Amino acid sequence: MEHYGVYGVWLQNGLVVAIRKARGPYTGMLDLPGGSPELGETAIDTLERELREECGVTSVHVTSWHAFDFHVDRSSSGEPIQFHHTGLIALVAVQDEVKSVQDVEDVKDVELIDPTQHSVEKFTPAFSYALSLLAPDADG
Repeated sequence: MEHYGVYGVWLQNGLVVAIRKARGPYTGMLDLPGGSPELGETAIDTLERELREECGVTSVHVTSWHAFDFHVDRSSSGEPIQFHHTGLIALVAVQDEVKSVQDVEDVKDVELIDPTQHSVEKFTPAFSYALSLLAPDADG
């Protein structure tokens, strides 16, 4: 399975904005808000639409883009899969407060988390990579 997506990462009140996946190979895991481009959308169009749909935010400013390419061989339930996940992660500045959005597309819930209080096994590869981008000593 191949999947291309555009995602955003930012802090709200010192916590990382995350979504809990409702379906797919990452069911139950913490992931980034975002998703697949619709026909004719640019990366920024996709990012703005997805963050509005999944987190209720409308004021988004991209500070940097970061490409990723992951091969996943196990689903969140441990089943063997062949999942190739590529895309872009944007470090963003968001003026709006995240709204409680539940059961939208493949999003079970939106959460504000302290990543040090969660098991990394519950993070998608893209989420783990994004956390490294937020680190104070991260390049870029």
